[in-house]
Amino acid sequence: MDVSQEQLKKMGKAYRERLAAIEANSRLTILDKVVDYSADSQPVTPYIVYTDFNRAQLNEKSSSIFVYTAYENVDKYGHSKTDYQNELLFEYDAWAKAIHITVLETLGAESQLAFYDFQNHGLAQLSLQYLLKIARANQVVKIDGNVSSFDGESLKKVMALFEKFGFEFKIQNAQQGLASFYLTLAE
Repeated sequence: MDVSQEQLKKMGKAYRERLAAIEANSRLTILDKVVDYSADSQPVTPYIVYTDFNRAQLNEKSSSIFVYTAYENVDKYGHSKTDYQNELLFEYDAWAKAIHITVLETLGAESQLAFYDFQNHGLAQLSLQYLLKIARANQVVKIDGNVSSFDGESLKKVMALFEKFGFEFKIQNAQQGLASFYLTLAE
C-alpha cells in the first residue's frame, strides 16, 4: 500500500469524522477500532467495526455489523465516500437462541455497498468474527443462513470464508451459487 503523506492526512481526517459520527449515534456500538497505517496490514487499516444490534430492543427485525475503512474511501476533500465497505445483516431470535444471516452478497467484491474491490483485505472476516462474539455473549446456539451468490465461483469464495469459522454448507445449486449453511455453538 503506497500512500503519500497527503493521502494519509486525508485518510486520518475521514477516519476521525466517521468515528465521531458513529460515537455520536446512540443506536450504534463500536465493537473494534484500529488506527494503524501499517504498509502490509491485513485487514485494511485503519478500520472501525460497529453494530446497530441491541439485545434490549427485541422488536427490531434485523441488525447489522458494519466495517468501515478510510482506505480507498476518501474523496479529494478528505471525506469518506461511503459509511462502510462491508455489512453483515442478521436476525437475532432470543427465544430460539439463534441467529439467521439474511444477506450475504455484501461480503464479496460483488457488493453493491463497496466502491472498490475489498476482497482479501479481511473485512468480511472481521464481520464474522464479531458476529460470533455477539452470538456467544448472547448464548446463541445456532447460526444459519442462505447464500444467494451470483454464480458458482462466488459461492466457493463465500464457502471458503465461512468454513474458516466452522460453518457447514448444504449446496442447493452450485452453478447458480445457492446454498444454505449452519454453525452449532456450544451452550
